[in-house]
Amino acid sequence: MNDPKEEFIRLLYDINKSKGFNELTSKIISILYVEPCEISLDELAKRTGYSLSAVSTTMNMLSNSILIRRFKKPKSKKIYFYMDKDVLPYIIDTMKKILENIKTSKKKMPEIISKYKKTKASKEDLKIAEDYYRRISVIENIVKKVVKELE
Repeated sequence: MNDPKEEFIRLLYDINKSKGFNELTSKIISILYVEPCEISLDELAKRTGYSLSAVSTTMNMLSNSILIRRFKKPKSKKIYFYMDKDVLPYIIDTMKKILENIKTSKKKMPEIISKYKKTKASKEDLKIAEDYYRRISVIENIVKKVVKELE
């Protein structure tokens, strides 16, 4: 019989790989998520099969995430990591950042479209810009509704 924890790790690994993460990052995120307690950098290196240096470099990048905390325990030189299991605040924050980008685009696009028209740009170029503007308006409404529901 397969170990359910290992199956869970494998499932999360596959999901993270499909999101475009590399092998090491996918392994680390998967391991951290299933662990109920913090895990040391040494243990992560051992569990992933990668060098301490490679894991350390990846963790430096990942510990900037809202979900992963990096810390030391009193009287210990080891570095530990813990991944928050509640991903909802992270998802809401990500969606709010998307809304900010949409807001910026919506503010600038009318002027860009106007410039396209004044410079007699090709119809295809103008159509791409106008379609983008319409699409981000639709996306904005959808993302606002999702954020409202999640909050």
